[in-house]
Amino acid sequence: MQALEKSSFTRIHAFQENIAKGLPNDWRCRAGGRYLYICENGLVHYCSQQRGYPGVPLATYTRDDLRREYLNEKSCAPHCTVSCVHQVSIFDSWRAPQHAAPAMPASSPNELVQIK
Repeated sequence: MQALEKSSFTRIHAFQENIAKGLPNDWRCRAGGRYLYICENGLVHYCSQQRGYPGVPLATYTRDDLRREYLNEKSCAPHCTVSCVHQVSIFDSWRAPQHAAPAMPASSPNELVQIK
């Protein structure tokens, strides 16, 4: 009898293997719609790996922004390494497809934005 191995969503769908090989993954990231990353300056970002976009104050982030970002395809998704985001996206294979989003602006990782 074979021993049962522990597995997770990322293991089942080969996310980890693709990341290790530098290959893209095909999935729907709902950053900016389902979840947000709020930095120490109170700005909304897609996630901890994508600081700078959209980079707006949380107080100005609206339901319209949530809806738009939920449907926008993220250019960073194919090579994303955030496992918890991959895991929560399992339901998205049954939901509405995404469409191409405007290109994310390049930003410096050392760039600080001040809230006035």
